Amino acid sequence: MLKTNVHDHTIFRLKLNELRTLVETMDIKVVGDIVQSRHRPFAKFLIGSGKVKEIQKQARRHNVNLIVFYNILRSSQKLNLIRAIGVDVVDRYEITLEIFDRMASDTLSQLQIEAARLQKLAPYFKLEANLRYHNDRPFFRSMGEYAFHSQMRELTRRQASNKREIQKLLNEKRQRISQRRRLGFPTICVAGYYNSGKTSLFNALTGDDKLVSDKPFTTLSSKYQRRFVDYETTFLFIDTIGFVIDLDPRLIKSFEINLEDLRSADMVIFLMDVTDPLLTIRIKLAEGIRLLRAMDIPRKKIIIVFNKIDLQPDTADNLGEELQLDRMGFPWTLVSAKERTNLNDLLMFLKAQLTRLAEPPEVIQTEEELKAVEQS
Repeated sequence: MLKTNVHDHTIFRLKLNELRTLVETMDIKVVGDIVQSRHRPFAKFLIGSGKVKEIQKQARRHNVNLIVFYNILRSSQKLNLIRAIGVDVVDRYEITLEIFDRMASDTLSQLQIEAARLQKLAPYFKLEANLRYHNDRPFFRSMGEYAFHSQMRELTRRQASNKREIQKLLNEKRQRISQRRRLGFPTICVAGYYNSGKTSLFNALTGDDKLVSDKPFTTLSSKYQRRFVDYETTFLFIDTIGFVIDLDPRLIKSFEINLEDLRSADMVIFLMDVTDPLLTIRIKLAEGIRLLRAMDIPRKKIIIVFNKIDLQPDTADNLGEELQLDRMGFPWTLVSAKERTNLNDLLMFLKAQLTRLAEPPEVIQTEEELKAVEQS
């Protein structure tokens, strides 16, 4: 990691630990980490050339065959690092995509993952091909410019084909959303970080039995199920893809079809794991709200739900004060999906919030406007 905030002595370690969790999910053994502190990145390697040599020595000593950067690498930096260190180099974006790929079980997820991978790696492929074939001399068996342009055409063709297919599925998705709206059921989307218990809460609220796993990103395609609340209310719950800290905006954009569910929802539950350390909760809360707002989800549609209170029963007493939740202005509550604690209260809470949103806003008139009405 290149740590650009030299005064950060805590948060960077939380982020590195999250990266370690993602890497170990792929059954890769982590032998150590290296952090460089600097206000600005270097152009060639992101990190300094001295630090590159240090990484090279550590890689040889531990027989390392993969270097993972927390920072997002430019194509030229990735290529320069691979050449200098002599082993494969990837960044956090590529690791996340690889986990997505392993978890993907349907065509839609695979299409979106390929779109994200091509968007990230296309500049790298172009740069690598350009350098590989640039010095080829023209001769019978040389590849040269022909091979370069051939590879680029194939890459462009794959991107265009992928984009057309996703656009087709996106149009179908919007039609289904319109059909659901005509049924009149309020839609509640369950969003949040991986391992916060989104699918567990979805199952507990709807009586469904979707796969639950402690591995990140078990849910890639949205899941839907209705829940009867009372004689006048039935909710449609939607379980969506999980977040990760510092999620790259390009990765969000690649899962445009999943985002349609979030954007079209009448209410979004932002689920948090109450067993996380307080500092981690603060970081995830701020980052998660920022992500939701970046997806064009209005603040008034977001409610915060803290899960797993059965594991932290004493937290409920001071959590709101510790996190200053009232000051943030978001409605919040606590539940346990595993023990079915406070689930009925959550349903009534959602109903009350939806009723409040449906009410017309109060019109506050000035004294001058009131006088004009009286005179007329």
